Amino acid sequence: MEATEQSWGEEQQKQRLLKATKFFILITVLYTLWIAIIILGVYFLELGNKWAILSMEQWILTAIALIAIAIGLELVLLIRYTLSRKKQEQPEQKNQKEYVQGKLVHSYTIPADSKGGIFSKTYILVDEDRVLNIRYQMIPPNDLWGQQQ
Repeated sequence: MEATEQSWGEEQQKQRLLKATKFFILITVLYTLWIAIIILGVYFLELGNKWAILSMEQWILTAIALIAIAIGLELVLLIRYTLSRKKQEQPEQKNQKEYVQGKLVHSYTIPADSKGGIFSKTYILVDEDRVLNIRYQMIPPNDLWGQQQ
């Protein structure tokens, strides 16, 4: 699995964030239309200030509060998604340096980040202080144990 692929949990979280965003936008648009109808009723149709149960000022204040809550919830969800994504993207801390016979070992695995299976190990002396360890995956784990489900 490549490092650039998204995990299933991240994709689900992204879909939930998109659904929540659509919901907040829909509620905000509907409430804004309701406020526009109230303003039309009060000023143009002259139905009075309290024809829609609350006064126009109260409806506008509730609209401001609703939009503020929607923006706040959206920011919380967005920050939560961003922080969880950053945690997944941060590289793992490297192990402590490995030494063989007093020489620093630099390890490379081909293919990169492969785990399991059978590897060949080759040590190559680079200079008097460093050794190169090349691990080549000869047989992948799926070939050894069959296809994993």
